[in-house]
Amino acid sequence: MTDSLTQEFYSSIIQNSHDMITILDSAGIYKYVSNSVELHFGFKPSELVGNTSLHFVHADDLPYVLQVLEAIQHQKQIKVKPFRYLHQNGSWRWLSLIITNMLDNPAVNGYVTNARDVTDEVESAALREKSQAYYKALFFNHPDLVLTLNEKGVIEESNASVSRISGYLSEEAIGKHFTQFIPPSNLEEALQAFRKVIAGGAHTFDTRIIDKDGGLLDINVTLVPVWLGNRITAVHCIAKDITQVKLSEKLLQEQATQLNNILGSITEAFFALNRQWCISYANNTFATYFNLPVQAILNRNIWMECPELVRTMFYRKCMEVMATGVAIEMEEYIETIQATTQYKIYPFEDGIAVCFTDITAKKAAQDELNKLSLVASKTTNGVIITDNKGRIEWVNNSFLQLTGYTLGEMLHQEPTAILQGPETDQDDILNMKRMLCLAIPFSEELLTYKKNGEKIWIAADITPILSENGEVEKFVVIYTDISERKFAEAKLLQMNENLVMQNRDLQQFTYIVSHNLRAPVANMMGLTRILPKLDISSQNYTMALENLDKSALRLDNVICDLSKILAVKSPDNTEAIELVDLHSITTEVVHSLQETLTSINASIDLQTAEGTLFHAKRAYVYSILHNLMTNAIKYRSEDRPLHLQLSISKNTEGINVQVQDNGLGMDMELVRPHIFKLYKRFHVHKEGKGLGLYLVKSQVEAMGGSIDVESIKGHGTTFRIHFKTPRYD
Repeated sequence: MTDSLTQEFYSSIIQNSHDMITILDSAGIYKYVSNSVELHFGFKPSELVGNTSLHFVHADDLPYVLQVLEAIQHQKQIKVKPFRYLHQNGSWRWLSLIITNMLDNPAVNGYVTNARDVTDEVESAALREKSQAYYKALFFNHPDLVLTLNEKGVIEESNASVSRISGYLSEEAIGKHFTQFIPPSNLEEALQAFRKVIAGGAHTFDTRIIDKDGGLLDINVTLVPVWLGNRITAVHCIAKDITQVKLSEKLLQEQATQLNNILGSITEAFFALNRQWCISYANNTFATYFNLPVQAILNRNIWMECPELVRTMFYRKCMEVMATGVAIEMEEYIETIQATTQYKIYPFEDGIAVCFTDITAKKAAQDELNKLSLVASKTTNGVIITDNKGRIEWVNNSFLQLTGYTLGEMLHQEPTAILQGPETDQDDILNMKRMLCLAIPFSEELLTYKKNGEKIWIAADITPILSENGEVEKFVVIYTDISERKFAEAKLLQMNENLVMQNRDLQQFTYIVSHNLRAPVANMMGLTRILPKLDISSQNYTMALENLDKSALRLDNVICDLSKILAVKSPDNTEAIELVDLHSITTEVVHSLQETLTSINASIDLQTAEGTLFHAKRAYVYSILHNLMTNAIKYRSEDRPLHLQLSISKNTEGINVQVQDNGLGMDMELVRPHIFKLYKRFHVHKEGKGLGLYLVKSQVEAMGGSIDVESIKGHGTTFRIHFKTPRYD
């Protein structure tokens, strides 16, 4: 067979193979795809060739596939477990493949994959696993005792509840006939039930078993036949322990005999009327309330004994309950006893039962409370009433308008849990909880948040309501909006801080004017007085002119420095705020210094993610990064190559910038108070003016940020800059 025929032979096999055969390059790009891809996944080979294979892998399976691509670089062949692969119709199919490293074969130069669509097998396995899980959950995790008996009644399998309920371990029960656990008195009933199930019908009954300690347990048993083909091969037994239920039934019977004593001792007045309206029962409270012996009113018609009741609502409601059989609760002022009475009227088989309470005092207190509620609902301050645990029972409309919440959202909640936010002082919250425990009136000022996230300062006046026993029943909280005052105080503090900073800057400028400006000016004045007296052709005249030029240059440098500082400090600074791409500007700074970095054999590690954006003055950001990186280059160590690390990260708190080097470092104990001051230098053997770090700090603070520095002499320096999120978001 010639080479061309051999090639055609193998090509024909591959193209017509049921499996999908592909060749990937080292980056995972399809170089070749067999025709079977259209059969299984709907794609034409041309739609895949030239595209990355990872695009067609499900996102959840992508990490595993990436691991395989990493591993195959060092192995000859890997059998890949099934993963999800995209179908042309948008669905996902399960793919199983073998990948072979044939990079060393010049005819292939890639990874050869032999793949099969195993969706049906994977889904079938998942279905079997799901069915098995359902069976295990029903059998092994069932809270009741579950057994499997063969057709002869021998226990073949049991769940863990067997041990919990009966005390027998599973291995002690398996292999034994179920009758070994049935007491003689219940044996015949259990055998009849088993025979009925074997005959083909399920059966439920109550019986008893003997536990491991020899005690008797009451159980409710359900027997279900298990069919295999046309015959019953086993019986499922589900037994629920009803020992406590049986005991409860016995107790109920015993308690029924004590009902009269219980009714006689309740604090509310209680009596029963039969269908002839005669009093069939009355408790001691009823007799005491009317100052009558119980026996004197039993079997007496209530309407004949108290004819004035016929004109009351109580009479009409008793007639209604007797006729409809529907319970009613009501209250009414009874003129004859001059009391407001609350009634609960219940129907029963032989008539109606009446429970009543004199609520005259309670009614008066409720009326008083309603009046107070009216006042609270009309006040402009927020009012909250909580229970003794601090959970809200009621709030007035002013509080809802103040916070933006609805009554439904506030009920049964703790006010501080809902109203606190990111900047709420947790010490204030803890102090409020401590004061609540003391059960004394107190006041607290607290930063809270409305429902829409707006900050609001409130003054809370909290008063506990005590019972007659001195125990806290409720808390009344008056909320007053003091935002205007607190924000004014904060603004005043900020103004004071700004004045302090301006005063500090003024001291710096005073230093410049008194020292840096006066020195060159004094030199220039002295030289201008000397020059007319010197011979123009003498050496002294030439030296005087050179010194005059140097003094003028120093004066110009100082004035330039002042211009730079004033450009940052000036409130009229027109530098625009814009959306700055930190990754882009960092790359730009590095490129500007690339020639210097290369010449000193320096390495730089950039850790800035693309798309890290924030609002700032772009020129300031560039200046800050450029100054810090230039400082690192200038003050590098001669003992080792410079390694510079620049990282920028963003989180919920804001933007963090870190510039770290392995240069000369500084003794922070000595330099910390002066490091960001004007004309302060800490490495005199290097040329510099001591202006760069002062400008960096000024520019950072001008954009609302903060800067800190850590340094170890002989090891390196780290600058950290932080910009808070709220200012820029």
